[in-house]
Amino acid sequence: MQISIDSVQRSSSLKILVIGFLILLMLIPMAMIRDVIIDRQNNALQARQDITRAWGGPQTIGGPMLIIPYQQTRVTQYGERLADDGKLFLLAESVTVAADLTTEMRYRGVHEIPVYTSHINIDGSFAVLDTSGLGIDTAKLDWARAVVALSVSDARAIRNSPVLNFEDRQIRFEAGGKQVQSMPPQIIAPLGKSFAAAHSEGSFEFSIELELGGTDRLHVLPLAETTSVSIESAWPSPSFSGRYLPETRKVDENGFTASWRITSLGRDLPSRWIDNEQNNWNAAGAAFGVDLFVPVGVYQLSTRATKYAVLFIGLTFVGYFMFEVIAGLRLHPLQYLLVGLANAIFYLMLLSFSEHLGFSAAYLLSAVASSGLIAGYSSAVLGKRTRALMMVGVLAVLYGYL
Repeated sequence: MQISIDSVQRSSSLKILVIGFLILLMLIPMAMIRDVIIDRQNNALQARQDITRAWGGPQTIGGPMLIIPYQQTRVTQYGERLADDGKLFLLAESVTVAADLTTEMRYRGVHEIPVYTSHINIDGSFAVLDTSGLGIDTAKLDWARAVVALSVSDARAIRNSPVLNFEDRQIRFEAGGKQVQSMPPQIIAPLGKSFAAAHSEGSFEFSIELELGGTDRLHVLPLAETTSVSIESAWPSPSFSGRYLPETRKVDENGFTASWRITSLGRDLPSRWIDNEQNNWNAAGAAFGVDLFVPVGVYQLSTRATKYAVLFIGLTFVGYFMFEVIAGLRLHPLQYLLVGLANAIFYLMLLSFSEHLGFSAAYLLSAVASSGLIAGYSSAVLGKRTRALMMVGVLAVLYGYL
């Protein structure tokens, strides 16, 4: 009798070791499924990059800057007279930015990417020209080559032909490169001699209408003594980001509205400078605005689900082992392995269905299919349908918990 008990214990201990080994062995197909998920994530990222290149990337715009070239004569220590060329940069006194984002979904295969078209109105004013402390002779300012520069990080996505409006004049913007190195690229509106004659000694107000495409994000640079920004959209899940959070905001199922009011006190840039003083300023670091937040996608959810695979497979194996002990069944390790592979197929089906049906529907369909497969096999292996139904109940609890 003692010998019989010892043999049963040795047999059970050996079976437990075998089951542990099979659980470790199942990590191989699960690792392969995770590789498939990563590959599909990379495909989704490539689709996003393709649409971003064609539609427009994350956008950052800045308040207009007045840029005036100048030339002065410098006398060296040897008495030589040299002409110095430079640029004077002036920020606006006040800027108001009102943006309305219209969002839509664009598709590459099974992948959907949210994009937006923003209708932006920029109003503001420049103060009276003041060059005190800069060492510039105002008589040497070359107003004929003066421009107003507007920072736009991805100017390819401008949908309209923007113009600078002031008084009864309209000046069309054109490509301008990087007039200020620490900011996004700029488009420029040449002012010309007629502007100099009328405004070189006074202030002037301006307005700009901009239609801009983009993805993911719209940020604004506070390039004025006072910058007021309002953004609204029907997108239901915004994420307010950047250096400043909105003073007021409203978010509901119909979209969001948010507003900011920023002064120049926390800004790295001064209100005026000459071009040899701008090298170390991090102007772009002051940007703020909104991201079009996308809730956790199907690939992230599928990856999270695979992290519970060992729990699923292990508890299923424990259930089969308990039937062996209690009912006196003898199951082959290969039968355990087949059940483990059926559990692994659940994650592969979850990934495949979720790309077309969404995660919730895919999860339910995959759980039913996997449980049905294991139930059919269990009814033959365990000898009774009631035992198979008990295994299905265990799986239902596990899937419901996950």
